[in-house]
Amino acid sequence: MSSRTQVLSLYRSLLRTSKGFVNYNFREYALRHVRESFASARGATGEEAANLYQAGLEQHKGLLSERKGGSLGRTPPGRTPPIGGG
Repeated sequence: MSSRTQVLSLYRSLLRTSKGFVNYNFREYALRHVRESFASARGATGEEAANLYQAGLEQHKGLLSERKGGSLGRTPPGRTPPIGGG
């Protein structure tokens, strides 16, 4: 079972990872999705909470892999990157 501290740590990690995307649209979508997912799961307890925590860990792994090597959140080839981003 996941403790409140673990859940809050996962929430902060997901927000931090989401903020790392260069592409504004993807970054904002990821941030909104994280916030809404945690808000809707706020009252979860027991096995449901444990399942949601595991799903959150998987989402975090997916976001990290996309940020490191995926194409989401990147500027397409031939396009000028946004100011302040690369």
